[in-house]
Amino acid sequence: MLRRFMQHVEDLGLLDKAYILVGVGPLRSAKAAEWIRTHVPGVHIPDAVVKRLAGAADPAAEGRQLCIDLIQEIRAIKGVHGVHVMAYRQEHTVAEIIERSGVLGGRKPWHPGRDPQANTNRMAS
Repeated sequence: MLRRFMQHVEDLGLLDKAYILVGVGPLRSAKAAEWIRTHVPGVHIPDAVVKRLAGAADPAAEGRQLCIDLIQEIRAIKGVHGVHVMAYRQEHTVAEIIERSGVLGGRKPWHPGRDPQANTNRMAS
C-alpha cells in the first residue's frame, strides 16, 4: 500500500514538495494487532503479520523484529524521508528498534542527560 501511495505522490510531482514520514510501531501480540487494525483508522496490518505474531514463541520480540524489518523496507522507498516510531506503552523499546534497524549508520542520537553541551547549543539556536 505504501509503495502504491508513494508512486502516486511521485506521479503527481510532489516528491520535491512534501516530506513524508511513515508511522510504524512494535506490536505486542496477534491480539493487539487485531485490535489495532479493527479500531484505529488508517492503520493497515496484513494477515501475514498477525499470523507471524500468533506463531511466535515470544510475540513481543517478534513484534519488535517486524518493526525493524518494516523500517528497513521503508528506507528503500523513494520519497519517504523517515519514520515515526510509535510505541504506546512500549517506549522503552524505541532505542533498541532504532539501533537494530541500522538507520543511524553508527551515529549517536542526541540525549539530554548524556549530552549537556549539545543541550546548551540546541537551546541557543
